[in-house]
Amino acid sequence: MTLATSYKLKSYACTPVAVEHDVPPPKGREALVKIRCAGVCHSDVYIMDGYQDLGNGERMEFDGVLPLPLTMGHEISGDVVAVGPDADPTLVGARRLVYPWIGCGKCPACKAGVENHCQQAKSLGVFSDGGYSDYVLVPDQRYLIDIEGLDSAWATTLSCSGLTVYSAIRQLQPIPPEGRLAVMGVGGLGLMAVAVARALGVKDVVACDVNAERLETARKMGAAETVDVRRPDALQALVAASGERLTSVIDTVGLPSTLQLAMDAVIKGSRIVLIGLQGGRLSLPVVNLPFKALAIIGTYTGSLAELQEVVALAKAGAIPAMPIWTRPMSMVGDSLERLRRGGVVGRIILSPDAPPETATA
Repeated sequence: MTLATSYKLKSYACTPVAVEHDVPPPKGREALVKIRCAGVCHSDVYIMDGYQDLGNGERMEFDGVLPLPLTMGHEISGDVVAVGPDADPTLVGARRLVYPWIGCGKCPACKAGVENHCQQAKSLGVFSDGGYSDYVLVPDQRYLIDIEGLDSAWATTLSCSGLTVYSAIRQLQPIPPEGRLAVMGVGGLGLMAVAVARALGVKDVVACDVNAERLETARKMGAAETVDVRRPDALQALVAASGERLTSVIDTVGLPSTLQLAMDAVIKGSRIVLIGLQGGRLSLPVVNLPFKALAIIGTYTGSLAELQEVVALAKAGAIPAMPIWTRPMSMVGDSLERLRRGGVVGRIILSPDAPPETATA
């Protein structure tokens, strides 16, 4: 067996701790991946807290739902070091991105190719051990995506932030030629939304945030306009920035305030896709939805086929890289706390091989 160090969440509201353990050899079509990079996603902060905010003092508790102890981390890339007897032996030595949104393989969603909608999900880093480790055991070689030619740290972000926004934008298409797309929140997820939207031919993207540095980065990545939503006239500013033609919104924040701003700003016949998970509760007049012909869509990550399409776009050079902050895997706890506090521009990537406090863009 292979000896590994994993950073495991042993109880909620606590920092992951280092645990040494044996990694069993892969069986069947499994693949053992030595991790190069693991992205730090805000959803890991919610997992660490142990609940989602439902508003009005109510919470969705994870106790008894998620398996503890758990190695979090669902954005994973690395080198295949071993495969099971039924897998392709030529994969050993290959550098691959891991599709983490794994389902049961038997339900209608899985059979339709949308494992991310499986009701008995086995997602890596969420329902089974993931990437905050030296190694990860991937249950089938088909979840390995070729990323040769791409920077490993940046490519790692494609399996969650890139995939999620790509799937969201696909659900918004076709955006009318005269329409505008707004992105609520341009942290790591929102910056990726700006970049992918531009790669998919969306000409006019309006970036909305409370952080001036993130807004400036969004403009560098292709946003045509930016709006500081802290200003008292944020609604008027967003309407003006979108030329009074806001037809599409991706909300990467998921607060009542951001969703309300989106609903107030869009024109009739618009669509809003909600990605963010910050939580809360929204009260709205139901008749506003039909009167405004408004669709509000919730989306969760994306399919394996969509990830393959995102990687193809990246290999074609269509998606610019966002700022990346690479840190040692041992700094997982500090990295999650920094993400919780806000202000991170781009994405934090953890690596077992990273020297202390390096940054690349």
